[in-house]
Amino acid sequence: MIDTIILTLPRDKATMLDLTGRGVPRWDLQARTKTYEKYVKNASSKDEEGGLYFPRLTGFKRAMGKLAWQSSLKIEFSAPKLLYQNNLDELRDTDFERVLEALDDRLKQMGVAFPLDLLRNASVSSVHYSKNIELEDGYTSQYVISELGKINMNKRFDLTRARFMNDGQSLYLYTVAHSFVLYDKIADLAKGKKRAIDKDQTPYQTSLFQELKREKEILRLEVRLSQRRKMNALFKELGFGTDPTFRDVFSKAKSKKVLNHYWDTMVAGNSMQLFTHAYTPKDLLKRILVARKGAKGKTAVYLTGLLLLARDENGLRELRSILDKRNDDRTWYRLAADARDIADNLYKMRPREWYGQVKRALSSYQLVQVACKLK
Repeated sequence: MIDTIILTLPRDKATMLDLTGRGVPRWDLQARTKTYEKYVKNASSKDEEGGLYFPRLTGFKRAMGKLAWQSSLKIEFSAPKLLYQNNLDELRDTDFERVLEALDDRLKQMGVAFPLDLLRNASVSSVHYSKNIELEDGYTSQYVISELGKINMNKRFDLTRARFMNDGQSLYLYTVAHSFVLYDKIADLAKGKKRAIDKDQTPYQTSLFQELKREKEILRLEVRLSQRRKMNALFKELGFGTDPTFRDVFSKAKSKKVLNHYWDTMVAGNSMQLFTHAYTPKDLLKRILVARKGAKGKTAVYLTGLLLLARDENGLRELRSILDKRNDDRTWYRLAADARDIADNLYKMRPREWYGQVKRALSSYQLVQVACKLK
């Protein structure tokens, strides 16, 4: 439903806590000019060893004149990780107060306190809406992403850069103001920080990979509204109020409408390309791996080559004559039977059923919780 949120609050509303009796901890200076200062504060290693997830804090000071300065604090965090230490488990609207209390607790452990009502109504400068979609019937996230990559999404939306990452396990469409990201959530758990789409993985979340890698295929969709101006423009277009607060953005209805808007604008309106595409040999290999769920790579490659040869000019008749000198009739009948069987398997597959699965998931917007079922 919702993942990353960045809240902006006035610095003078915060109380800095002395947690050790040795004075208020210093913040680390990250950048300084004559008119600007930037400070950061991260959780201590001791705090992180306890297994809890902590937000990232950034403090800003900007010169407003010769003598006046304006100070603000940005609080960046993943809402589901505050409760579950992972974002495979999605949140409900009714989880808001629990998330708020967890955020308040972690901030105080970091030495920063705000009035709870001020946090509740804090200004939002960025929000990431997300949906985990459990694929079925042998479809993989990588297969779906490769199919979606056939659409020229750049022309369908005001996004300036589209790129595949991690050997086709993610599709990243990006501008500074917003982005649309589709990726293999399970595969991402095993990647280091530099290569992962989720740069803020917790130790618990990465530990889930071994348990889930053979059991689940989860396609993750994220819409990242990175700038307040873009967020307000989109909210206005979709009929929401602008300048939302933390409480305002924490909404299944908003998440559903935003993600469906991006899907409908960028994919559904151009989906005919997906149904008219002529299969390349690699496309055929991917479809065979879906049709034959238990097939090993060597078998799938053999069936791909066999089917391509059978479909070539003069088909099976010429293929038999080519192989006739090296094979007896029994071998040929096995080859012909294999070709018929895989052709039947592919014929029974519903064309682009993965597309229907994604669309049904976005329409129903049912809660997905994966990690909690493992406990």
